[in-house]
Amino acid sequence: MASLRKRKGSNVWQAQYYVPVAETGGLKQVRRSTGHTNKKLAKAAAIELERTALGTVEAGTDASRLAKAVLAEAVAEIERETFTGLSARKHLAKLLSLATGEELKSYTLESWSAEWLRRKARDSSKATMAGYRAHVDAFLDWLGDDRRKKPLESVTPQQVRLWRESLQDSGRAGKTVLSYVKDLGAVYRAAIREGLVSFNPCSTAIGDVETSDSLERKPFSGDEVAALLKAAPTEEWRGLILLAAYSGLRLGDAARLSWASVDLEVKRITLIPSKTKKKKREVRIPIQPDLLVFFESVAVKDDCPDAPVFPILAKTPVNTAKGLSSVFVRIMAAAGVDRGKPSRVLKKGQTAGKGRITYERGFHSLRHSFTTWLRTAGVSEEDRMALTGHSTRESHQIYSHSNDEALQNAVAKLPRLNPKKQ
Repeated sequence: MASLRKRKGSNVWQAQYYVPVAETGGLKQVRRSTGHTNKKLAKAAAIELERTALGTVEAGTDASRLAKAVLAEAVAEIERETFTGLSARKHLAKLLSLATGEELKSYTLESWSAEWLRRKARDSSKATMAGYRAHVDAFLDWLGDDRRKKPLESVTPQQVRLWRESLQDSGRAGKTVLSYVKDLGAVYRAAIREGLVSFNPCSTAIGDVETSDSLERKPFSGDEVAALLKAAPTEEWRGLILLAAYSGLRLGDAARLSWASVDLEVKRITLIPSKTKKKKREVRIPIQPDLLVFFESVAVKDDCPDAPVFPILAKTPVNTAKGLSSVFVRIMAAAGVDRGKPSRVLKKGQTAGKGRITYERGFHSLRHSFTTWLRTAGVSEEDRMALTGHSTRESHQIYSHSNDEALQNAVAKLPRLNPKKQ
Protein backbone atom coordinates (compact mmCIF):
# COMPACT_ATOMS: atom_id res chain seq x y z
CA MET A 1 0.00 0.00 0.00
CA ALA A 2 1.31 3.43 -0.93
CA SER A 3 2.89 5.49 1.84
CA LEU A 4 3.70 9.22 2.06
CA ARG A 5 6.97 10.99 2.70
CA LYS A 6 8.40 14.48 2.31
CA ARG A 7 11.77 15.44 0.92
CA LYS A 8 13.83 17.70 3.11
CA GLY A 9 12.91 21.33 2.55
CA SER A 10 9.71 20.53 0.63
CA ASN A 11 6.08 20.81 1.77
CA VAL A 12 4.79 18.63 -1.06
CA TRP A 13 4.02 14.99 -0.19
CA GLN A 14 5.64 12.24 -2.20
CA ALA A 15 3.99 8.86 -2.83
CA GLN A 16 6.14 5.81 -2.23
CA TYR A 17 5.05 2.34 -3.35
CA TYR A 18 6.31 -0.89 -4.88
CA VAL A 19 5.52 -2.36 -8.27
CA PRO A 20 6.39 -5.86 -9.48
CA VAL A 21 9.05 -6.33 -12.13
CA ALA A 22 7.71 -8.95 -14.54
CA GLU A 23 11.11 -10.02 -15.87
CA THR A 24 12.63 -10.85 -12.49
CA GLY A 25 9.58 -11.43 -10.30
CA GLY A 26 10.96 -8.90 -7.84
CA LEU A 27 9.84 -5.47 -6.71
CA LYS A 28 10.86 -1.99 -7.65
CA GLN A 29 10.40 1.01 -5.37
CA VAL A 30 8.73 4.00 -7.01
CA ARG A 31 8.52 7.56 -5.71
CA ARG A 32 6.26 10.13 -7.32
CA SER A 33 5.16 13.61 -6.31
CA THR A 34 1.48 13.85 -5.40
CA GLY A 35 1.43 17.60 -6.05
CA HIS A 36 -0.36 18.20 -2.74
CA THR A 37 0.64 19.73 0.58
CA ASN A 38 -2.62 18.57 2.19
CA LYS A 39 -2.02 15.08 3.59
CA LYS A 40 -5.57 13.81 2.97
CA LEU A 41 -5.46 14.87 -0.69
CA ALA A 42 -1.95 13.52 -1.03
CA LYS A 43 -3.00 10.12 0.33
CA ALA A 44 -5.80 9.87 -2.22
CA ALA A 45 -3.41 10.83 -5.00
CA ALA A 46 -0.83 8.29 -3.81
CA ILE A 47 -3.40 5.49 -3.89
CA GLU A 48 -4.38 6.45 -7.42
CA LEU A 49 -0.73 6.60 -8.55
CA GLU A 50 -0.09 3.13 -7.15
CA ARG A 51 -3.28 1.73 -8.72
CA THR A 52 -2.33 3.15 -12.10
CA ALA A 53 1.20 1.81 -11.87
CA LEU A 54 0.06 -1.68 -10.88
CA GLY A 55 -2.57 -1.66 -13.62
CA THR A 56 0.05 -0.85 -16.22
CA VAL A 57 2.20 -3.74 -15.08
CA GLU A 58 -0.73 -6.17 -14.90
CA ALA A 59 -1.96 -5.28 -18.36
CA GLY A 60 1.12 -6.77 -19.95
CA THR A 61 1.95 -9.62 -17.57
CA ASP A 62 0.59 -13.13 -17.12
CA ALA A 63 -1.11 -14.21 -13.88
CA SER A 64 1.69 -16.43 -12.61
CA ARG A 65 4.30 -13.67 -12.79
CA LEU A 66 1.94 -11.24 -11.10
CA ALA A 67 1.29 -13.77 -8.36
CA LYS A 68 5.05 -14.09 -7.78
CA ALA A 69 5.26 -10.31 -7.58
CA VAL A 70 2.49 -10.23 -4.94
CA LEU A 71 4.36 -12.81 -2.88
CA ALA A 72 7.58 -10.84 -3.30
CA GLU A 73 5.82 -7.76 -2.00
CA ALA A 74 4.63 -9.72 1.05
CA VAL A 75 8.19 -10.93 1.69
CA ALA A 76 9.45 -7.34 1.46
CA GLU A 77 6.91 -6.25 4.10
CA ILE A 78 7.99 -9.10 6.36
CA GLU A 79 11.62 -8.03 6.02
CA ARG A 80 10.66 -4.43 6.85
CA GLU A 81 8.62 -5.78 9.81
CA THR A 82 5.49 -4.03 8.53
CA PHE A 83 3.55 -7.22 7.72
CA THR A 84 0.19 -7.42 9.56
CA GLY A 85 -3.06 -9.35 9.40
CA LEU A 86 -4.47 -6.65 7.17
CA SER A 87 -1.45 -7.00 4.90
CA ALA A 88 -2.02 -10.74 4.64
CA ARG A 89 -5.64 -10.24 3.68
CA LYS A 90 -4.66 -7.59 1.09
CA HIS A 91 -2.16 -9.91 -0.60
CA LEU A 92 -4.56 -12.84 -0.43
CA ALA A 93 -7.26 -10.74 -2.10
CA LYS A 94 -4.85 -9.97 -4.96
CA LEU A 95 -3.96 -13.63 -5.39
CA LEU A 96 -7.61 -14.70 -5.40
CA SER A 97 -8.42 -12.06 -7.99
CA LEU A 98 -5.55 -13.20 -10.20
CA ALA A 99 -6.50 -16.87 -9.92
CA THR A 100 -10.29 -16.71 -10.20
CA GLY A 101 -11.32 -13.14 -10.91
CA GLU A 102 -13.33 -13.14 -7.68
CA GLU A 103 -13.11 -10.53 -4.95
CA LEU A 104 -12.24 -11.63 -1.42
CA LYS A 105 -14.99 -10.46 0.89
CA SER A 106 -13.79 -8.69 3.99
CA TYR A 107 -15.95 -8.30 7.07
CA THR A 108 -15.63 -6.46 10.33
CA LEU A 109 -17.25 -8.01 13.39
CA GLU A 110 -20.04 -5.46 13.08
CA SER A 111 -20.74 -6.05 9.38
CA TRP A 112 -20.56 -9.87 9.63
CA SER A 113 -22.88 -9.85 12.67
CA ALA A 114 -25.39 -7.83 10.65
CA GLU A 115 -25.11 -10.30 7.77
CA TRP A 116 -25.51 -13.29 10.11
CA LEU A 117 -28.62 -11.79 11.69
CA ARG A 118 -30.07 -11.07 8.25
CA ARG A 119 -29.66 -14.69 7.25
CA LYS A 120 -31.05 -16.07 10.53
CA ALA A 121 -34.14 -13.87 10.22
CA ARG A 122 -35.28 -15.93 7.24
CA ASP A 123 -35.85 -19.04 9.36
CA SER A 124 -36.29 -17.79 12.93
CA SER A 125 -39.28 -16.43 14.83
CA LYS A 126 -39.48 -12.83 16.04
CA ALA A 127 -38.89 -13.93 19.61
CA THR A 128 -35.82 -15.96 18.66
CA MET A 129 -34.45 -13.10 16.57
CA ALA A 130 -34.96 -10.69 19.47
CA GLY A 131 -32.72 -12.93 21.56
CA TYR A 132 -30.06 -13.21 18.85
CA ARG A 133 -29.96 -9.44 18.37
CA ALA A 134 -29.81 -8.73 22.09
CA HIS A 135 -26.89 -11.13 22.59
CA VAL A 136 -24.89 -9.97 19.57
CA ASP A 137 -25.53 -6.29 20.36
CA ALA A 138 -24.40 -6.87 23.95
CA PHE A 139 -20.97 -7.98 22.71
CA LEU A 140 -20.67 -5.19 20.15
CA ASP A 141 -21.61 -2.59 22.78
CA TRP A 142 -19.07 -4.08 25.18
CA LEU A 143 -16.35 -3.85 22.52
CA GLY A 144 -17.09 -0.19 21.77
CA ASP A 145 -17.24 1.77 18.52
CA ASP A 146 -13.60 1.26 17.52
CA ARG A 147 -13.11 -2.44 18.20
CA ARG A 148 -16.44 -3.52 16.70
CA LYS A 149 -15.24 -2.12 13.34
CA LYS A 150 -12.03 -4.15 13.36
CA PRO A 151 -11.61 -7.28 11.22
CA LEU A 152 -13.71 -10.28 12.20
CA GLU A 153 -10.62 -12.32 13.06
CA SER A 154 -9.34 -9.69 15.51
CA VAL A 155 -11.52 -10.91 18.42
CA THR A 156 -9.55 -13.06 20.88
CA PRO A 157 -10.64 -15.77 23.36
CA GLN A 158 -9.43 -13.46 26.14
CA GLN A 159 -11.85 -10.74 25.04
CA VAL A 160 -14.73 -13.21 24.98
CA ARG A 161 -13.85 -14.40 28.49
CA LEU A 162 -13.73 -10.82 29.80
CA TRP A 163 -17.12 -10.12 28.21
CA ARG A 164 -18.54 -13.28 29.74
CA GLU A 165 -17.27 -12.24 33.16
CA SER A 166 -18.87 -8.81 32.75
CA LEU A 167 -22.21 -10.52 32.07
CA GLN A 168 -21.83 -12.63 35.20
CA ASP A 169 -20.80 -9.61 37.28
CA SER A 170 -23.92 -7.74 36.12
CA GLY A 171 -26.09 -10.37 37.82
CA ARG A 172 -27.10 -12.62 34.91
CA ALA A 173 -27.60 -16.28 35.72
CA GLY A 174 -25.22 -18.90 34.38
CA LYS A 175 -27.61 -20.34 31.77
CA THR A 176 -28.34 -16.83 30.52
CA VAL A 177 -24.65 -16.07 30.18
CA LEU A 178 -24.16 -19.38 28.40
CA SER A 179 -26.86 -18.50 25.85
CA TYR A 180 -25.12 -15.15 25.14
CA VAL A 181 -21.76 -16.83 24.51
CA LYS A 182 -23.32 -19.66 22.44
CA ASP A 183 -25.06 -17.18 20.13
CA LEU A 184 -21.82 -15.26 19.58
CA GLY A 185 -20.14 -18.61 18.94
CA ALA A 186 -22.78 -19.33 16.27
CA VAL A 187 -21.76 -16.09 14.54
CA TYR A 188 -18.20 -17.38 14.31
CA ARG A 189 -19.15 -20.93 13.34
CA ALA A 190 -20.97 -19.49 10.33
CA ALA A 191 -17.88 -17.41 9.50
CA ILE A 192 -15.68 -20.52 9.66
CA ARG A 193 -17.99 -22.33 7.23
CA GLU A 194 -17.64 -19.38 4.85
CA GLY A 195 -13.83 -19.47 5.14
CA LEU A 196 -13.74 -15.96 6.65
CA VAL A 197 -11.91 -17.00 9.84
CA SER A 198 -10.04 -20.10 10.93
CA PHE A 199 -11.01 -20.30 14.61
CA ASN A 200 -13.88 -19.63 17.01
CA PRO A 201 -12.81 -17.38 19.92
CA CYS A 202 -15.89 -18.45 21.91
CA SER A 203 -15.06 -22.15 22.09
CA THR A 204 -12.94 -21.94 25.24
CA ALA A 205 -15.36 -19.57 26.99
CA ILE A 206 -18.34 -21.93 26.76
CA GLY A 207 -17.12 -25.03 28.53
CA ASP A 208 -16.47 -23.56 31.97
CA VAL A 209 -19.63 -21.46 32.45
CA GLU A 210 -21.13 -22.28 35.85
CA THR A 211 -24.89 -22.85 35.52
CA SER A 212 -25.76 -24.15 38.98
CA ASP A 213 -27.03 -20.68 39.92
CA SER A 214 -29.82 -20.92 37.31
CA LEU A 215 -33.30 -21.77 38.53
CA GLU A 216 -35.08 -24.94 37.56
CA ARG A 217 -38.63 -24.09 36.52
CA LYS A 218 -41.25 -25.98 38.51
CA PRO A 219 -44.80 -27.08 37.64
CA PHE A 220 -48.02 -26.39 39.52
CA SER A 221 -49.86 -29.22 41.25
CA GLY A 222 -53.46 -30.05 40.35
CA ASP A 223 -54.70 -28.36 43.54
CA GLU A 224 -52.72 -25.22 42.73
CA VAL A 225 -54.17 -25.02 39.22
CA ALA A 226 -57.66 -25.39 40.74
CA ALA A 227 -56.86 -22.50 43.11
CA LEU A 228 -55.67 -20.36 40.20
CA LEU A 229 -58.89 -21.05 38.29
CA LYS A 230 -60.93 -20.03 41.32
CA ALA A 231 -58.92 -16.80 41.73
CA ALA A 232 -59.21 -15.86 38.05
CA PRO A 233 -60.67 -12.31 37.88
CA THR A 234 -62.64 -12.88 34.63
CA GLU A 235 -64.06 -15.74 32.60
CA GLU A 236 -61.44 -15.07 29.92
CA TRP A 237 -58.67 -15.50 32.45
CA ARG A 238 -60.23 -18.74 33.71
CA GLY A 239 -60.34 -20.02 30.15
CA LEU A 240 -56.76 -18.94 29.49
CA ILE A 241 -55.49 -20.83 32.55
CA LEU A 242 -57.51 -23.90 31.54
CA LEU A 243 -56.12 -23.74 28.02
CA ALA A 244 -52.49 -23.47 29.13
CA ALA A 245 -52.87 -26.26 31.71
CA TYR A 246 -54.48 -28.68 29.24
CA SER A 247 -52.58 -27.77 26.07
CA GLY A 248 -49.16 -26.59 27.24
CA LEU A 249 -49.36 -23.53 24.98
CA ARG A 250 -47.10 -20.61 25.81
CA LEU A 251 -48.71 -17.42 27.09
CA GLY A 252 -48.62 -15.49 23.79
CA ASP A 253 -49.95 -18.39 21.73
CA ALA A 254 -52.68 -19.18 24.26
CA ALA A 255 -53.88 -15.57 24.64
CA ARG A 256 -54.04 -15.05 20.86
CA LEU A 257 -55.63 -18.38 19.96
CA SER A 258 -58.29 -17.96 17.26
CA TRP A 259 -61.39 -20.06 16.64
CA ALA A 260 -59.86 -21.09 13.32
CA SER A 261 -57.47 -23.27 15.35
CA VAL A 262 -60.24 -24.89 17.42
CA ASP A 263 -62.25 -27.78 15.95
CA LEU A 264 -65.08 -28.58 18.35
CA GLU A 265 -66.37 -31.45 16.21
CA VAL A 266 -63.16 -33.49 16.25
CA LYS A 267 -62.22 -31.97 19.66
CA ARG A 268 -58.77 -30.77 18.61
CA ILE A 269 -56.61 -27.62 18.63
CA THR A 270 -54.33 -27.24 15.60
CA LEU A 271 -51.82 -24.41 15.26
CA ILE A 272 -48.22 -23.49 14.52
CA PRO A 273 -46.68 -21.97 17.70
CA SER A 274 -45.06 -18.58 17.18
CA LYS A 275 -41.70 -19.94 18.33
CA THR A 276 -41.62 -22.41 15.41
CA LYS A 277 -43.60 -20.36 12.90
CA LYS A 278 -40.70 -20.01 10.46
CA LYS A 279 -40.17 -23.79 10.51
CA LYS A 280 -43.92 -24.38 10.09
CA ARG A 281 -43.92 -27.02 12.83
CA GLU A 282 -47.58 -27.70 13.56
CA VAL A 283 -48.95 -29.12 16.82
CA ARG A 284 -52.28 -30.91 17.19
CA ILE A 285 -53.64 -31.16 20.71
CA PRO A 286 -56.81 -33.07 21.64
CA ILE A 287 -59.20 -30.92 23.71
CA GLN A 288 -59.50 -32.08 27.31
CA PRO A 289 -63.14 -32.40 28.56
CA ASP A 290 -63.03 -29.47 31.04
CA LEU A 291 -61.51 -27.24 28.35
CA LEU A 292 -64.14 -28.44 25.86
CA VAL A 293 -66.90 -27.29 28.20
CA PHE A 294 -65.35 -23.82 28.33
CA PHE A 295 -64.95 -23.62 24.54
CA GLU A 296 -68.57 -24.65 23.98
CA SER A 297 -69.78 -22.02 26.44
CA VAL A 298 -68.10 -19.14 24.61
CA ALA A 299 -67.97 -20.38 21.00
CA VAL A 300 -68.68 -17.78 18.32
CA LYS A 301 -70.72 -18.16 15.15
CA ASP A 302 -69.26 -19.99 12.16
CA ASP A 303 -69.02 -16.75 10.15
CA CYS A 304 -66.24 -15.46 12.43
CA PRO A 305 -63.59 -18.22 12.20
CA ASP A 306 -60.65 -15.88 12.74
CA ALA A 307 -62.09 -14.24 15.85
CA PRO A 308 -59.95 -14.60 18.99
CA VAL A 309 -61.08 -17.01 21.68
CA PHE A 310 -60.16 -14.35 24.26
CA PRO A 311 -61.11 -10.99 22.67
CA ILE A 312 -59.86 -8.81 25.54
CA LEU A 313 -56.72 -10.73 26.50
CA ALA A 314 -55.68 -11.10 22.86
CA LYS A 315 -55.18 -7.32 22.73
CA THR A 316 -53.13 -7.18 25.94
CA PRO A 317 -49.32 -7.22 25.70
CA VAL A 318 -47.48 -10.08 27.38
CA ASN A 319 -44.44 -8.57 29.10
CA THR A 320 -45.21 -5.08 30.39
CA ALA A 321 -46.01 -3.65 33.80
CA LYS A 322 -49.72 -4.19 33.14
CA GLY A 323 -49.23 -7.12 30.74
CA LEU A 324 -50.51 -10.66 30.99
CA SER A 325 -47.47 -11.98 32.89
CA SER A 326 -47.81 -9.32 35.58
CA VAL A 327 -51.56 -9.92 35.93
CA PHE A 328 -50.92 -13.65 36.35
CA VAL A 329 -48.48 -12.93 39.18
CA ARG A 330 -51.30 -11.10 40.97
CA ILE A 331 -53.64 -14.05 40.32
CA MET A 332 -51.06 -16.34 41.92
CA ALA A 333 -50.95 -14.09 44.98
CA ALA A 334 -54.76 -14.05 45.23
CA ALA A 335 -54.81 -17.85 44.95
CA GLY A 336 -52.13 -18.25 47.61
CA VAL A 337 -49.83 -20.02 45.14
CA ASP A 338 -46.16 -19.45 45.89
CA ARG A 339 -43.85 -18.21 43.09
CA GLY A 340 -40.98 -20.22 44.52
CA LYS A 341 -37.38 -19.14 44.91
CA PRO A 342 -36.06 -16.05 43.09
CA SER A 343 -33.05 -16.33 40.80
CA ARG A 344 -31.14 -14.14 43.27
CA VAL A 345 -31.79 -12.28 46.50
CA LEU A 346 -30.90 -8.60 46.64
CA LYS A 347 -29.18 -7.21 49.68
CA LYS A 348 -30.56 -4.13 51.37
CA GLY A 349 -30.06 -1.13 49.08
CA GLN A 350 -28.86 -3.30 46.20
CA THR A 351 -30.40 -2.82 42.76
CA ALA A 352 -31.27 -5.61 40.34
CA GLY A 353 -28.77 -4.44 37.73
CA LYS A 354 -29.03 -5.78 34.19
CA GLY A 355 -29.80 -9.34 35.23
CA ARG A 356 -33.57 -9.86 35.40
CA ILE A 357 -34.83 -11.55 38.57
CA THR A 358 -36.97 -14.57 37.76
CA TYR A 359 -38.88 -17.05 39.91
CA GLU A 360 -39.31 -20.79 39.85
CA ARG A 361 -42.97 -20.52 38.92
CA GLY A 362 -45.08 -18.29 36.71
CA PHE A 363 -47.50 -18.70 33.81
CA HIS A 364 -44.97 -20.88 31.95
CA SER A 365 -45.25 -23.37 34.82
CA LEU A 366 -48.61 -24.39 33.35
CA ARG A 367 -46.67 -25.75 30.35
CA HIS A 368 -44.47 -27.67 32.80
CA SER A 369 -47.59 -28.97 34.54
CA PHE A 370 -49.11 -30.17 31.27
CA THR A 371 -45.96 -32.08 30.31
CA THR A 372 -45.52 -33.54 33.79
CA TRP A 373 -49.15 -34.72 33.96
CA LEU A 374 -48.68 -36.48 30.62
CA ARG A 375 -45.59 -38.21 31.93
CA THR A 376 -47.30 -39.25 35.15
CA ALA A 377 -50.19 -40.65 33.10
CA GLY A 378 -47.75 -42.89 31.24
CA VAL A 379 -47.79 -41.02 27.91
CA SER A 380 -44.69 -41.91 25.89
CA GLU A 381 -41.94 -39.36 25.43
CA GLU A 382 -42.51 -39.32 21.66
CA ASP A 383 -46.19 -38.45 22.10
CA ARG A 384 -45.39 -35.85 24.76
CA MET A 385 -42.94 -34.18 22.39
CA ALA A 386 -45.55 -34.20 19.61
CA LEU A 387 -48.09 -32.50 21.88
CA THR A 388 -45.69 -29.86 23.20
CA GLY A 389 -43.95 -29.24 19.87
CA HIS A 390 -40.48 -30.03 21.20
CA SER A 391 -38.04 -31.16 18.51
CA THR A 392 -35.29 -32.49 20.81
CA ARG A 393 -35.28 -34.70 23.88
CA GLU A 394 -32.92 -32.25 25.59
CA SER A 395 -35.42 -29.38 25.44
CA HIS A 396 -38.34 -31.66 26.33
CA GLN A 397 -36.71 -33.06 29.45
CA ILE A 398 -36.61 -29.59 30.99
CA TYR A 399 -40.43 -29.65 31.13
CA SER A 400 -40.97 -33.26 32.15
CA HIS A 401 -40.84 -33.46 35.96
CA SER A 402 -41.38 -36.38 38.31
CA ASN A 403 -43.53 -36.12 41.42
CA ASP A 404 -43.46 -37.91 44.76
CA GLU A 405 -46.63 -39.92 44.16
CA ALA A 406 -45.43 -41.20 40.79
CA LEU A 407 -42.07 -42.15 42.25
CA GLN A 408 -43.75 -43.90 45.20
CA ASN A 409 -45.99 -45.89 42.86
CA ALA A 410 -42.99 -46.83 40.74
CA VAL A 411 -41.05 -48.16 43.73
CA ALA A 412 -44.14 -50.05 44.96
CA LYS A 413 -44.07 -52.07 41.74
CA LEU A 414 -40.61 -53.50 42.51
CA PRO A 415 -40.53 -57.20 43.49
CA ARG A 416 -40.38 -58.11 47.19
CA LEU A 417 -37.37 -60.29 48.01
CA ASN A 418 -38.35 -61.13 51.60
CA PRO A 419 -42.12 -60.93 51.84
CA LYS A 420 -43.53 -61.29 55.33
CA LYS A 421 -45.38 -64.47 56.08
CA GLN A 422 -49.06 -63.97 56.69
